[in-house]
Amino acid sequence: MAPSFMHEVIDVVDAKKVKEMVAKKSSQLMGSMSGSGKMPPHKHCRICHEAIPIKSDPRICKNQECIEQNRKDEKNQKTVRIAMFVFFGIFAVPYVLVLVTGILG
Repeated sequence: MAPSFMHEVIDVVDAKKVKEMVAKKSSQLMGSMSGSGKMPPHKHCRICHEAIPIKSDPRICKNQECIEQNRKDEKNQKTVRIAMFVFFGIFAVPYVLVLVTGILG
């Protein structure tokens, strides 16, 4: 005879119910945290993380320190990007030359 646990019906998780329950709980949590309702859509400054308008581009506030730091960061990113391509070329060009001379020779 089979054990009794083999005859039990396995409950299947209803994904729709779970999503509804999570949405309900998260909206309750957010409502209790904000007090007066929902926060208006906004972004945060990349440097100081202060709330800024959603249409801000570049994503920084009007603080002069943040503007200068963003300018430095963009310059550093450009330098790193160029260095990456140069180093890639240093390793890729000899490899391609070996392949080409192997095919032609």
